[in-house]
Amino acid sequence: MNLRLDSFITKFSGFAVAVTALALCACGNQEPAQNKTTAKQATKQAAELPAEQTAPSKSLVVFYSQTGSTKKVANVFQKARNADVFEIKTATPYPSTYDSTVAAVRVQRESKQWPALANPKADLAKYDTVFLGYPIMFGTFAPPIYSFLDSNDLSGKVVVPFCTYGSGGRKASAAELKTLEPKANVTLAYGISNKRISAEGADSVVSAEVEAFFANLAEGKTEEMLMGGYSEQRPLTAEDSAVFAAATKDYGYLSLKPLSVSTQVVAGTNFLFTCEMKAFGGPATQTNVKIFRPLPGRGEPELIVVEK
Repeated sequence: MNLRLDSFITKFSGFAVAVTALALCACGNQEPAQNKTTAKQATKQAAELPAEQTAPSKSLVVFYSQTGSTKKVANVFQKARNADVFEIKTATPYPSTYDSTVAAVRVQRESKQWPALANPKADLAKYDTVFLGYPIMFGTFAPPIYSFLDSNDLSGKVVVPFCTYGSGGRKASAAELKTLEPKANVTLAYGISNKRISAEGADSVVSAEVEAFFANLAEGKTEEMLMGGYSEQRPLTAEDSAVFAAATKDYGYLSLKPLSVSTQVVAGTNFLFTCEMKAFGGPATQTNVKIFRPLPGRGEPELIVVEK
């Protein structure tokens, strides 16, 4: 087995930070300690290089965007990495209305007949890192991504997923991507709701979140580590219930019932609600709902994501 070091270049506040990720083994879960040490040393050395000494970008932003929301995020990733861009285009666009698109995607998912692409092949050979962006449809990435994966080999690449969604699907889509691309190093995923990406001042919000996201990648943080800092789950107070109601008033179709909550104090407060969900009248499932309440006078509570 061979281990490959895949690097991607990070830009923070006028200086660049190069981050080297250790690619997954083709088989087995154990990695030699010597190779882990080498990866850490390479990361530290790259981080100390000034911007003018860093190597040219070997990153590619690949994305599919149906309504333009994912393209907005792709532009932020492209600028943050000075990366090249490859936009996935379907041979036949989806219908222009929401209901018609839902019907078309449902048929594709049930038959597993993925849409033909106008540009199925991307030249990936010269890239170490692929930022893969997509909208969430039916709880995971949109069907054109399956078409792209069928036509391109991501083995040995660092694959950084990012997505836009109505209410959630970030973790589920990244988990499926790991299953479909076992020879790639699929990292944490970034996600943002369509509502937030369409709000006033969204560009600065996304840029700040993406910068923080890359900092988490550079520090090797996991989903579990990102959950640190929250209090223990506890019964809801009247204040908690009011925050939940305000943030979820536009998500009635999910039929969310909060069961307990934990909090994290930041520049405002993060609420992590454990909920029962009966989306679209389906069976009851348990999920986590993250809500952010700004400091007083700076806005209303906002649903960040439903982790599903």
